[in-house]
Amino acid sequence: VLEHRSPREAPEQRRSSMKYTVVAVLLLASGSSAIELTPATWDEKTAGKSILVKFFAPWCGHCKKLKPDWDKLMEDFKDSPKALVADVDCTAEGQPLCEKHGVSGYPTLKYGDPGDLKAYEGGRTYNDLKKFAEENLGPTCGPGENLELCDAETKPK
Repeated sequence: VLEHRSPREAPEQRRSSMKYTVVAVLLLASGSSAIELTPATWDEKTAGKSILVKFFAPWCGHCKKLKPDWDKLMEDFKDSPKALVADVDCTAEGQPLCEKHGVSGYPTLKYGDPGDLKAYEGGRTYNDLKKFAEENLGPTCGPGENLELCDAETKPK
């Protein structure tokens, strides 16, 4: 038995299907480039790299405002051999990292050597963040670490 549908019903069903497809694609795309650091992943993911980290809380309004630009920046640097742009969720697994790095407000941005982070005090737009990252993030150079990526000034003697 074939089910009979009115001509008006079919476009409504197609629109409904399309809405679900669009929502699914947006959900997949929105989380695809996020790099979230935890105590378990910190050493492995930051090894030999300069980092720019956003310490945040999911409920924080300023964090939500920064998220689109920050996600775009993470995407830009996701394949970099010398720099890492990442997140630390201070309300979840990342909470011990937030304590260790003296985070007391959200979002807090820090950068530099993973063992000696400095406070980021610059602008919070995508262009400001990207310019800063391009000019300030580079390989961490130490005995046996990324020597091929280091310039003469930063190479250990």
